[in-house]
Amino acid sequence: MLTIAIPQLYCGASGKKGAYNRQEVGLARAFAALGCRAVVLYPDPGADTVSREDLEPNVRIYDIPARAAGVSAFYRSWQVLLDEKADAVHVMGDNALGVPGLFRFCRRHGIFFYSQLGAVRSSSRHAAVRFVMDLLGRRNLAIYRRTPTYAKTPAVRDQLRGLGVPCAGVLPVGLDTAVIPASMGTRAEVRDYLHLDPKAPILVFVGRLDAYKHPLDIVPVLEALPASWQAVVIGQGSQSGDLHSALDARGLTARVRCIPQLPNTAVQAYYHACDVFVNFNPDEIFGMSLLEAMYAGCPPVARHAPGPDLIIEEGVSGFFADTPGEFARAICRAAGDPAVGHAAQKRINEHFLWTNSAETALAMLRQQGVKPRG
Repeated sequence: MLTIAIPQLYCGASGKKGAYNRQEVGLARAFAALGCRAVVLYPDPGADTVSREDLEPNVRIYDIPARAAGVSAFYRSWQVLLDEKADAVHVMGDNALGVPGLFRFCRRHGIFFYSQLGAVRSSSRHAAVRFVMDLLGRRNLAIYRRTPTYAKTPAVRDQLRGLGVPCAGVLPVGLDTAVIPASMGTRAEVRDYLHLDPKAPILVFVGRLDAYKHPLDIVPVLEALPASWQAVVIGQGSQSGDLHSALDARGLTARVRCIPQLPNTAVQAYYHACDVFVNFNPDEIFGMSLLEAMYAGCPPVARHAPGPDLIIEEGVSGFFADTPGEFARAICRAAGDPAVGHAAQKRINEHFLWTNSAETALAMLRQQGVKPRG
């Protein structure tokens, strides 16, 4: 039985225990379902000792003492990889500073190293930080040129090729269905439970209410839609007050339900209750809420961006738009054709579950001759 380790090299909230939809855990579950052992490693800068959790059969999670340099993690030891007899490491390291150290350890101990990248350049708002990070990132690129490297989106694939990295293919982020409630009932039943208008067409926006997500765009879009349309906005951020003020100034407050925060399982109910999901971010790298909405059969309308461009099939499983008028027309089309919602759900089930990515990775490992260490 192959043992695949999935280390996180980023110090942030996304991997902490209790965090929702941890990518590493979702992938680990998929590997286990395909007959492997999966070991997930998370850095814990505040810890002095290693802690372990057996999440389910053949899925083990470690929290390991580490040092933090900005958002990059440096594990104090990679001994766990040897203790667990790891055959391969699946690295989502991007431009993390800890990648070279992990690569050297794997090379020294005969552990197969490959990557799945969502970014290759720094996204810092500070030019000096971007310059330094991109300079240091050249060490990572040198490693990616020598090892199998997958991109999470076609946009990253093209970036890698432009930087001289032979990309093994596109291996998208998947949806971990284990964290999503299995059944929500009919749309009418869910709307009744949520106290939503049973007859009104409703669009939903889920995300940070910060400028990069363009949440204020929902105001002119709602104005461009027929007066029967309502909206649900789930999220909070620096533009929360601006959104409320704009809705009030345009006389739209009564048509919008704003919810600052919800448990993620409760958010799923709104995907099932609403007619259309909207994404206004023109720089969306991927979009987990987009995956979740489509998985629930809620068709999307989004701006062109790396993530939506990969996920949505224009006119089949969703639509693209830019101006308020274009959004309004696309929203009405999506809501008026049940086939779009069915196609959205089918699209996720066939291409964007973690099982799909795990199958691709295992096929590559077999081709590379990676076998259990015994």
